[in-house]
Amino acid sequence: MNVRFAIYDLQFIAKFILTSFLIYCCSFFSFSQTIYTPPKLTCVRNNASNIELTWQLPVTPNPCFTGYEIYASIGSKTGPYSLNTTINNAAQTTTLLTIASGGQPVYFYMINRGSCNNPTPPAKTTSDTLDNIKPQPYIALKNVSVINNQVQVNWYPAPSPEVVAYLVYNDRDGFTAPDTVVGRNNTTFLDVIHNPNQFAITYKIRALEYCEDPAGLQGAITPDSSDHRTILVQVSAPDKCTQTANISWQSYKVGSAQVVSYEIQQSINRSAYTTIATQPASANSSLLQNIPFKDSVCIRIKANLPNGAVSYSNERCFSADVIQKPVHDYIRNITIENGDIIIDYKKDTAAAPARTVILQRSNDGILFSPIVNTPTEPDNKTYLFTDPQLKVGSQTFTYRVNLLDSCFTTHSSDTATTLYLGIKVKSNNKAELLWNGFELDNITFDHYTLEKIIGNDTTSLGNFPRSQSNYLENGLFNYGADSLSEICYRLTAFFKNNNDAAPRPMLQSHSNIICVQPTPKVFVPQAFVPTGHNNTFKPFLLYALPDGYEFKIFDRWYQLVFATNDINASWDGSFKGVPAQLDAYIYTIKFKGKDGKDYNQSGTVMLLK
Repeated sequence: MNVRFAIYDLQFIAKFILTSFLIYCCSFFSFSQTIYTPPKLTCVRNNASNIELTWQLPVTPNPCFTGYEIYASIGSKTGPYSLNTTINNAAQTTTLLTIASGGQPVYFYMINRGSCNNPTPPAKTTSDTLDNIKPQPYIALKNVSVINNQVQVNWYPAPSPEVVAYLVYNDRDGFTAPDTVVGRNNTTFLDVIHNPNQFAITYKIRALEYCEDPAGLQGAITPDSSDHRTILVQVSAPDKCTQTANISWQSYKVGSAQVVSYEIQQSINRSAYTTIATQPASANSSLLQNIPFKDSVCIRIKANLPNGAVSYSNERCFSADVIQKPVHDYIRNITIENGDIIIDYKKDTAAAPARTVILQRSNDGILFSPIVNTPTEPDNKTYLFTDPQLKVGSQTFTYRVNLLDSCFTTHSSDTATTLYLGIKVKSNNKAELLWNGFELDNITFDHYTLEKIIGNDTTSLGNFPRSQSNYLENGLFNYGADSLSEICYRLTAFFKNNNDAAPRPMLQSHSNIICVQPTPKVFVPQAFVPTGHNNTFKPFLLYALPDGYEFKIFDRWYQLVFATNDINASWDGSFKGVPAQLDAYIYTIKFKGKDGKDYNQSGTVMLLK
């Protein structure tokens, strides 16, 4: 019994599960059958006496689907709409309607009809609304622009929902072989066939509605105000000397309107384009200036359109093999070494080789005259000019360097003036040393150092700021036995040239060496004894030169007793080989000092026994 009941229970459970499944499936299937696919009204065409409607079959037909209801409104898209006709054939895709519209546009939409009657009827699905107004075939272009050597055509979408595609025409094909872009919202076309680097290309757009035959439109397009034409830019070969090139372009066409302006854009070594000049709408040429040396240069034109869009031309690229002009050639240092003026001139290493480098000198800093021509250029781009033809201790001299490049263009450096040191010897055995301020452009001055030179010994007299220009030397000469040499001075400026690459070394500019001689001294005995210890008579001279020396002795009647030009000769007290009588005698001395001055001295001497 228990077994029997158990079997019965299993059978009941199985029947319950199967029944529930069938109810669920039927319910689901029945519900799915009530779903309607929206209709798609594709074309409304005006015929001679009627209006033809065309639509597409539903993508997923429903078993309940039986046909359509077509509604119409005369003169207003917002209605009211009234049922015009009912289509009971689910496979039908077209119908002809006769509507007295009085010349007004007629608007249509469709509703799917179904046979499933559930307690809750399904919602009806409605098509888009179409009208019998023929779509405007000409669509306004937004712009045409060259992108990566291909023309991109952009236009505004057609307002009519009947438009399903666009025909893109160009004048290279004679406006007879259009390309087709499918989809009302697809408004861009990329022309990969025609080369915008060879010619400017004009484009036109035509909208294509669903019920039109594209084959019947061949050759139908005509010129109108909506066409656009690309910009074709040309760049002449760069002028190596002027670093310029001529840019010309075929103007952008924007229907019957005019562009707002043109921008000339440049890319160096494939960097991002930047605008280097702006030209008015009437312009079609410009001059490219300051072309960089040996760089890859690309040029394009950007047109600013009245609709706010922009259009780019093709690009022209070239290697800028121009003459690089000096940018920062300069005099690095000017100094005096061993009596010669040395000018250290640094040429711009990036510049082209020079034809000549000419050193110029000026005595007043205004008028310059050439003094040295150097037709060849050293490898290190540094010239060391020497000007040995000057008396460097007489005044200051100003220099500059003129460089003549291969285009016969002259480039002048900055100027540099020698450091001049002078001296004023005072009567109280003092001397004032004076100097001009160091003159060289773009330097960082550090200090002056004044040196005193006696023979091979050099002593520093101190460091001085740039504002100081003199120094007073006390006790100039010491007439001791060890101080019979001239005394010389030299000034040195210490500085850094800011044009030099960092770290900048400390440079030195030396002045001339100025020397002074002590005032000559003359020592003459008042008497002498020919037979005594001091048996001759001569003057003793300090700082006198032997050239031009004259020593004479006269008796009281002014008769010449003795004469010599030998600075070392002396009088032995005789006259014509006979001892002269004891008396007072007159002497005269003429000589030239080491200071370059002429001296005269006279007096009397007693001849004694």
